[in-house]
Amino acid sequence: MDALTNTSWVGYLLTVVLGLAVLLFSFSWHEYAHALVASIYGDPTARLAGRLTLNPTAHWDKVGTTFLAATWILRSFGFPLPIFGWGKPVPVNELNFENHRWDSLVVALSGPMSNLLMAFLLALVATALRHYQADFGQIIILALQLGVYLNVFLMFFNLLPLPPLDGSHILQLILPEKWYYAFAYNPLWWMVAILIIIFFLVNYIAIASNSLASWLLTI
Repeated sequence: MDALTNTSWVGYLLTVVLGLAVLLFSFSWHEYAHALVASIYGDPTARLAGRLTLNPTAHWDKVGTTFLAATWILRSFGFPLPIFGWGKPVPVNELNFENHRWDSLVVALSGPMSNLLMAFLLALVATALRHYQADFGQIIILALQLGVYLNVFLMFFNLLPLPPLDGSHILQLILPEKWYYAFAYNPLWWMVAILIIIFFLVNYIAIASNSLASWLLTI
């Protein structure tokens, strides 16, 4: 945030807007990856539902994505809130997979891995532009750096083995199917998982994200 204090309010607002745009694109990229990999593995459900797209409106959840955008804006203006939210879940019919346990895991992990790829690509662009000294260029670089951090955060966050996050599909390989589905599709457990993340895990995820994002920006 130090770089932000050296810019005008117009520059600061532009940085907030660009950061929000990067955030929305990042979660759209994440959901698009789920839809693409599911389609590759033989399930057309997401494609037929119009989810094989990078358009954020197709992946916008009225509660989760609105909350995500709101917490981003409020935190950008100094409110001590964790950036938290979610996109509309991509519909997947596991019956269309040849091996529904393994294929479901691959589809689930494609989201977090797509965010890691995006973080790497944004870091390369930010590094390539680091010698560009114009004010607008510095704002673009800062937005790219924020994008690196946000994508790394989304990766770590979604890899948590807690329903309804992508990492919970790891449990599908371990638990009996009856137990897994009772566990993964229980709304009460979702609320418990969200509270665990917000109050106990989000700071650790942020620390890990800062470390990996900083390393990527040195490449």
